[in-house]
Amino acid sequence: MDIDIMDMECRLFRMAQKEWKLNPSECAKIFSRYKVFDFIEDCYDSLHLSSYKCALDDIHTLLANQGVRI
Repeated sequence: MDIDIMDMECRLFRMAQKEWKLNPSECAKIFSRYKVFDFIEDCYDSLHLSSYKCALDDIHTLLANQGVRI
């Protein structure tokens, strides 16, 4: 896997924890269950063109579309 993608995944994971007020375990469960890391990998070419905040908003929308309330 590309180091840039891994960097984005780590940064977005940490941002999600902070913004959604989740501990690492809770956040990992959500990212795993709803395949957020797959989403980041699949959409990296588009996601990296905007800010990390915009990418996190896209993840929030992805989760909301699947019925996840954070």
